[in-house]
Amino acid sequence: MEFQHNMSLQAIMARSAQLLHNNLNAQCPDGCSCCFNRSTDYFAINCTHSDMQFYPDLPHSIPYNATLHLDKNRIASIKPSLGHASLRKLYLFENQIVDFPFHLIPKNITHLDLRKNKLETLDDQVVDFFRDREGSTKRKIELSGNPWTCDCRAKSFLSFLRQKEPLEYIAALDRCNIFPSGTCPEECICCLDNSTVPSMIIDCKSKGLKAIPLLPTLISGESTLHFEGNFLESLPSNSLPGYAKLAHLYLANNRLTEIDQLPENIITLDIRNNSISVLNKQMRDFFDKRLAANSQLKLQLSGNPWTCTCEEKDFLFFVRSSKYIENLNDIYCGGTGKVLNLMDESDLCPSGLVHYVTVAISFMIIISTINLIVYFKQPLLIWFYEHNVCMSLAAQREFEKQKKFDAFLSFTHKDEELIEEFVERLENGAYKFRLCFYLRDWLVGVPIPECISQSVKDSKRVIILMTNHFLKSTWGRLEFRLALHATSQDRCKRLIVVLYPEVENFDDLDSELRSYMVLNTYLKRDDPNFWNKLVYSMPHVNVQQEPAPEAIELSVINPF
Repeated sequence: MEFQHNMSLQAIMARSAQLLHNNLNAQCPDGCSCCFNRSTDYFAINCTHSDMQFYPDLPHSIPYNATLHLDKNRIASIKPSLGHASLRKLYLFENQIVDFPFHLIPKNITHLDLRKNKLETLDDQVVDFFRDREGSTKRKIELSGNPWTCDCRAKSFLSFLRQKEPLEYIAALDRCNIFPSGTCPEECICCLDNSTVPSMIIDCKSKGLKAIPLLPTLISGESTLHFEGNFLESLPSNSLPGYAKLAHLYLANNRLTEIDQLPENIITLDIRNNSISVLNKQMRDFFDKRLAANSQLKLQLSGNPWTCTCEEKDFLFFVRSSKYIENLNDIYCGGTGKVLNLMDESDLCPSGLVHYVTVAISFMIIISTINLIVYFKQPLLIWFYEHNVCMSLAAQREFEKQKKFDAFLSFTHKDEELIEEFVERLENGAYKFRLCFYLRDWLVGVPIPECISQSVKDSKRVIILMTNHFLKSTWGRLEFRLALHATSQDRCKRLIVVLYPEVENFDDLDSELRSYMVLNTYLKRDDPNFWNKLVYSMPHVNVQQEPAPEAIELSVINPF
């Protein structure tokens, strides 16, 4: 029976060898069996439990879905070959593999079993190759049962291991034997740094965290927390487990606005690119004491809007005298953009004389500005009104919208030749004012005093053409007096006096009218800007454009 069994086994091995030879132009590896399924193009090489010490030689590429089973052997390293590079699945469970570099990973592999070997870490390229990505080929890797190291040089792999094999990650941390098992924050990666003094690094960078989590308490050595790129707004109390024992604290690119409490054994503090404006005296004294205890103290402050005022001048002295602050020329004053290290006390605290001179100059500038505005107010308003600009400022309030005329022209019959230019400029000009004058608008047969009184009542303005003829006219003085009386009743400036150059004095007027001319302003006919001033003194109107560009609608300005 035993003889027949051996004959059967030899027959199977012979058929497998012939099969591999026919399809691969090579023999099936010694001690292995080969199987091929034509319907699925599945090709398997089974070398399980063959006591193999060396990786089998696969000299030719395998154009099928090739699987190589090498479980439970004594293989320590991988031998590259064309056949190895074309594998889809590779099983190396329970071998003695100590290294598996990226260039030995078959590029089309979908399943790699590395359980129970002697691996301590994997290259970052291997980690990246097997990391799950949307839209990429799904690749499976099995990692349990290896003596994985917790060295920080393999931090990328530790993060990957935590994702794929959480228990293996915990076991790796336990091998470090520097802090209690299972106390590394869930959002962070913990590892051991042996580059100088053995220390633990807790990496929580860019995790979207708003607070520092509970930290592991070291059994021995120093600890470092990387918390850059989060949303931290304030520091925790030293009562937070693990926080008070930190030696190196990296908090760049957060949202801190103040520093009020730090670990008592701090050696390195990085608070760059936050929103801190003041470092209070308590913290400055704390750093000076820490420097006395540890000469390796390092502090990074750049990228914050530091307050540069006389009240914070002690901070300037602190920065300039501290030998442990790095990149001094990158520390700027908030708002001004000046380099803090290049400023003097006089820049922060100007002398009293400079202060008073500055105040005095500012006061003089304000007074001068007010005087200029008052002096040029009337010309500016006239220009605005003439060019239809800032009408809300230039326009005057009108309290009598319903009057029939915009102005009553008061003149003597000896000055009738003067009327033509007023009609042309005011009635036929851009604003189309409505004028009232006796040659055209008085009814025949109505008493002159009554016509004068009614014209003054029906008009928003009374324009007095003050010539020598007017001064000597009884009716002219009557119109002047009635207009003056209406102005005093309405409490608005309705009277516009146009003084012609021939008038040298007002001796022909009675005392009341003479006092008005002395105490009030009037328009001089020989003024180059006479017509603009007169138009501005008339009732103000808005010019509004209708759909047709040439059509202009005139309406009285709303006083409110």
